[in-house]
Amino acid sequence: MKVLLVQPSRLEPDGSVYRNKTRWLLGMTLPYLAALTPPGIDVAIKDDLYEDIDFGEPCDLVGLTCMSHQASRAYQIADEFRKRGVPVVIGGFHATLAPEEALQHADGVVIGEAEGVWPKVLEDAASGQLNGRYLSSQLSDLQGLPTPRYDLLDLSRYRIPNLPAQTTRGCPYACSYCEVTQVYGARFRYRPPEEVVEEVRVLMSLGKRKFVYFVDDIFNAHRKHAFAVMEGLRPLNVAWTCLCTANVGDDAEMLDLMRASGCRHINIGMESVSPESLKSVNKKQNHADKYAEQFAAIRKRGIEFSLNVMFGLDGDTKDSFDATVTKLIEYRAPLSFMFILSPRVGLKIRDELMAQGRIDHSDWDRYHSYECVFEPKNMTRQELEDGFWRAQRQFYSYGSIAKRILFPPNRHTLQSLIPNLFFRWGVNRKIHPLTYY
Repeated sequence: MKVLLVQPSRLEPDGSVYRNKTRWLLGMTLPYLAALTPPGIDVAIKDDLYEDIDFGEPCDLVGLTCMSHQASRAYQIADEFRKRGVPVVIGGFHATLAPEEALQHADGVVIGEAEGVWPKVLEDAASGQLNGRYLSSQLSDLQGLPTPRYDLLDLSRYRIPNLPAQTTRGCPYACSYCEVTQVYGARFRYRPPEEVVEEVRVLMSLGKRKFVYFVDDIFNAHRKHAFAVMEGLRPLNVAWTCLCTANVGDDAEMLDLMRASGCRHINIGMESVSPESLKSVNKKQNHADKYAEQFAAIRKRGIEFSLNVMFGLDGDTKDSFDATVTKLIEYRAPLSFMFILSPRVGLKIRDELMAQGRIDHSDWDRYHSYECVFEPKNMTRQELEDGFWRAQRQFYSYGSIAKRILFPPNRHTLQSLIPNLFFRWGVNRKIHPLTYY
């Protein structure tokens, strides 16, 4: 039996497939799914972004994963294989939250986590009896997870030399713009720290890559668990990065251990500098009045950080763009990834906006981070898009770069300067930084 796993690209406004020679960031989903596949089954992975898909390639099952902005392309790929009699199964956030839609283009849909159902999917595919929805009866306990099969990918095609790993899943916070709670559950689950450390040890043997990216939505979710993982990482001499909540800046002991164990960068979902906007999306764990102190504590440890910012929240006004950039410069944020709110399928905020008559289409190709697909509360759609791009240009202007990372210089100045200049080039041409990832 041969299984082909495909990471879809996305469609351009003219309907063409977006292509690039490389992808910046390596994803974990398909290599992990390949690792879940029993021995004796031939598995291949294709990345639609940088390589052509051969729809005539002999295979017994095609597996796809996608988010909303990739859904149309995923359906195209699925339809082409099914025309040739090849069964298709689709998973990922979008299929999990829109299974009936996905089933119009697939023989099976994996809803939620794959651990409990993937063997059954393979068994049914082998017997020619794929059976619609596959939903595990319980969430994984995260013990004994296999190491992702990154050996199946051409790692030279991914620019950032990282290898993804995971220590936790789930989230008790109910931010209305996020799918994590619906897909992974409303409580944290934890991998045994010793298994995480052993996996990192294995990953370090893969070529020249010595940089690990922990994909947990909140690495610092459980202090005791995070400390156990970091203590295990200390002797490995590995550099790593992760996602944390802003309150990691309140924990000096954790920041010190992060630095000592090899943490080089933290990505933080700041979302907004406005308390009203944070409240509008139920982001209770963030406190805008503490940001300056929290980010200063991170910077003091010599750890680089990036801040995610979202525009279009109900507390935002036409003044929010300039006010946000002013604060980001004040925080001396090395990098910021800015987004326009995207009310994707299955989200609480989508339900709220639909009930208010503020969403008028479900063209998933347009549900990305730089187009407004709903009616903002305090401005027009055009004003939101214009303000969004203006904020990007201001943040990546030469003056802003100088204030944030050049004066005074620090150990990360060169490391931060290169992406800042690259993103400056892009945003001045309305190319979103995440396009490259």
